[in-house]
Amino acid sequence: MLEARSDDMFKKVTLYTNKLNEVKGFYEYQLGFRIVEEDEFSFMLAIGESQLIFRESDRPAFYHFAFNIPGNQFTLAKGWASSRVELNRQEGMDEIYYSNFDADAFYFEDPAGNIVEFLGRRNTDRMGNFTVDSLLNISEVSITTAHVAEVGKQIEDMDIPVRGNKGIDPASLNFLGQGAAFILLVAPKRTWYFSKKKSEVHPVSIELTDGRQIDIDDGGHFRSAVSENPLSDRLEEMEFSGAAMLKTNEEWAIAKGMADRANARPNAVNTRFGIASGCKIFTAVAIAQLVEDGKLSFDDVLSDLLPDDFSNFPVTIHQLLTHTSGIPDYFDESVMDDFEELWQELPMYRMKNTRDFLPLFKDKPMKFEPGENFEYNNAGFIALGMVVEKLTGKKFTDVIEDRIFQRAGMERSGYFQMDRLPAETATGYIDEGSEWRTNQYAIPIKGGADGGAYTTAADMSVFWQELMNFSLLSEEGTRNLLKVHAKDEESHYGYGVWIKKEEGEVLKYHVMGYDPGVSFHSGFYPSNGSTLTVLSNKSAGAYDVIRLIEQEKMNWQS
Repeated sequence: MLEARSDDMFKKVTLYTNKLNEVKGFYEYQLGFRIVEEDEFSFMLAIGESQLIFRESDRPAFYHFAFNIPGNQFTLAKGWASSRVELNRQEGMDEIYYSNFDADAFYFEDPAGNIVEFLGRRNTDRMGNFTVDSLLNISEVSITTAHVAEVGKQIEDMDIPVRGNKGIDPASLNFLGQGAAFILLVAPKRTWYFSKKKSEVHPVSIELTDGRQIDIDDGGHFRSAVSENPLSDRLEEMEFSGAAMLKTNEEWAIAKGMADRANARPNAVNTRFGIASGCKIFTAVAIAQLVEDGKLSFDDVLSDLLPDDFSNFPVTIHQLLTHTSGIPDYFDESVMDDFEELWQELPMYRMKNTRDFLPLFKDKPMKFEPGENFEYNNAGFIALGMVVEKLTGKKFTDVIEDRIFQRAGMERSGYFQMDRLPAETATGYIDEGSEWRTNQYAIPIKGGADGGAYTTAADMSVFWQELMNFSLLSEEGTRNLLKVHAKDEESHYGYGVWIKKEEGEVLKYHVMGYDPGVSFHSGFYPSNGSTLTVLSNKSAGAYDVIRLIEQEKMNWQS
């Protein structure tokens, strides 16, 4: 039986429409719902703990469906909705109280003619104003079929009971389910409440929270269920929390997990995430821009450029960019594995500017002779950030936001303080067994030259496109950035970018970043010009997801 899950029976509901773009625009922009997956033929909305999918079809279709909302926010929700869409009316009224369900309801229609109902459950309260995050889950979904008795029995055989004691009645509106979640089973040509529309037979797919499926074909028959999105299912099995986007000739994007666990706010495809060291490539581009401006040379020596701070570090800009400088690192990943240890003596809330990192490494001895080894080094990029600041007279983060983010059109990217994060930004989480905590006290309060920017999957796709179009650097400068400048037995590295090669051919240029509560991978694939980005607000997972997508959607064996 479904008694244990009676309030959240629906996991995913798939509906069909021949007005996909209009419907997507309505929910995304007019109502502000979060899209958690999209491609050329479909998109998925987060409805609290449920997901509503619209898939393109070649004929018109409309349905009735309802969303549960907190009862104490009903009036607020009605005001919110009426400011965005005209509410349906019946007998002069634009709301109704259903005593059998102890719920208030109002209705409106979307561009496809779907009859959308908001049900305020009087037994459920939530503090604050009504927003899209107030949506609890999908409450009702209609199935219209000429075979009401047959389909009704098949649903009942799944231990989903019919409400009331009369059983399935082909002449009536049948409610199958319990609590606050019901399938509405009805024959064609029944007039819907608060609408003049009459029910029509259209295909619908329903995935229940326990994994079972109810699929109705375009003839109204119960059909064998198959997984419509096995990749999405795999990501859920992996407990992925984040967003991913693959852009080829078409665009595919998906989001899973929670951006804010405490308030059950889901990640969306346009959510901002921290990317840790993934933004070292922005530092490298800024340095290369200064070289092209004639203000700097890759052969310039750090101790000459900043003698007051780095008199003991006679290393070149080239060596800093390629992790071959040998300067001491403030976080030596070869001997340290707990990033949080850094902030025991120097609090993370003081790390707001590039110079704030100096006490962590400037007085330490060199690790090896310049150019002798390739060893990943965060402090080298801090030094590069200070060079950028000296030559521009501006804060490093302002330079990147002006010369890269704005120039490339990366409108949702920035170096945000963790105590001043903008809306639609994911909180990073550190999982500790069955418990979790945020990463607020685990990483510097504001990012800089070695890491810590926030961006979206779409913005990273834009970055790669603009870089490869020579909009950020000249063609010569771009090719120099992407040339192999350093390597070891396993890796090739350019300026701020990893390079995967096989038999002399570049398979992808990619960047990555890991911090407590952050994992990130993004790459450009030169063979077909595609980009793939995976961002996560967990400490691990992005690498496994990017490999899965490469294999499943790109037929690419990494």
